[in-house]
Parts: sequence; C-alpha cells; structure tokens
Amino acid sequence: MEIRGLAFLLFLWVIWTLSGLCALIALTVIPGHVKYPYISDTGRIFPESVVFTVVFLISALFGAGNASIMYRFMIIRSEQSERRHIICQRILYVVAWMGCIGTIVTAIVSMRISPTVHRIGAGPAFFFCAVYNLGQAVCLYKKSFSSRRLCHIRLASTLVPIVGLLTFSVCLTIGFFQLLPCTGRCEEIYTRIGMVAEWTGFLGLIIHQLTNYTDFQHLSLTLSREGVSIGLREKTQDPETPQ
Repeated sequence: MEIRGLAFLLFLWVIWTLSGLCALIALTVIPGHVKYPYISDTGRIFPESVVFTVVFLISALFGAGNASIMYRFMIIRSEQSERRHIICQRILYVVAWMGCIGTIVTAIVSMRISPTVHRIGAGPAFFFCAVYNLGQAVCLYKKSFSSRRLCHIRLASTLVPIVGLLTFSVCLTIGFFQLLPCTGRCEEIYTRIGMVAEWTGFLGLIIHQLTNYTDFQHLSLTLSREGVSIGLREKTQDPETPQ
C-alpha cells in the first residue's frame, strides 16, 4: 500500500497541539486556577495535569516522526558528493530528537510532580526545537520544492520562537534574581510579558511546521511485507544507499 503525499501529518501535528493547548487553557482559566498561565502552569493542578501529559507526549511523538520524515527527504534530495550537507542533516536530526526527548520529559514530569525536572526538560526542548527549525530553514533554500518566497517566509518564521525564547529568558531571569527594584504592578508587567513571549514562541515553533507542506506533499509512504519506506513521488538517487 502506498500513501501519496504526507502533508496531512503536519496538519495532524499542528491541529492536535493547538487543540490540546486550547483545552488546557479552558481547564486552567475558566475554573480560576491561574488567571494568566504560563504553558507549564496549565499542567500544575489535577485534572489538567493529565491532559497536559497526554497532549505534549503525543505532540512530541508527532514531532519525532515528522523530523524523521524531513531527514529522509533531505537525504534523498542530496547528492553523494554533498557529504558536508549530509553530516549537517544528521546533526540537525539529533538536535530534533533531543528537543522531542526534552518535550517528553516535560510532559511526563509536570510542574505538579517536580518543577525542577520539568524546567530542565522544557528549557532545552524549546531551545533545540528553535535551533532545528532555523537550521532546516537555511538548508531548505537549496533542497525545497517550495517557492523562493515561501523559503523566505519559512526562515522569517524561525525568528518568532527565537525572539520569544530570549524575551522569556530575560523576564524569567529578572523575576528569579529580582534584578529590577520594583514590586506590585511593575513585577506583574514583566511577568505578563514573559508569559506572552513564551506562548508566542511556542506557537511559532508549531505553526512553522506548515511551511514544509510542499515538501511533505512530494513524499510517499509505502507499506509492504519488507517494512515501511519513504521516498519521493519521483525517482531520485539516495546518497546513503546508492544504486
């Protein structure tokens, strides 16, 4: 059996994650558990902690699967002589998996269980995913089936989570070390700025995946007795398994 066009996997990932986030916000804000929640705050109290685990665990698995498909796409599109590019793709593949593993840790160990372990998983996961998106956006300029304009949009969209991560980190540092001599309303302002930056950055990470629609649509997935294989819908030599 052959499935032609794998772009639906990107939409499943994005729809699942965004729907899960909406459910978490509703479960957290409507009962009044937290008025202005950070992402991690949506999993601090039962029962939303269970929803938090399910949403982010499945999202991480989607992310790992789509990163594997993108790696396969980039390898197929590479020539045997492009060893430097292939090595770069292997590094980015590892970075993507590190981000997914961090997300899994974040999902399983919520703020309700262990805030320290949760933050250790969440911080690197955010960082590695942002680096992966940026690296692939640069590499796809030469390998993508997308138009030049879409490549520009793809690269520009990688700046959203990076700016969000930096802003969130600054606000978190200010709050943790009390670097600003202000309390009350002033403290509430930079806390909200950090919250908005975190949500904006995370949403940027997820929605960015839709810019890979054209390339995923050129792929096909074949199920046979020999196993599962992914290839282009047009014959292209694979530099890792040359014929």
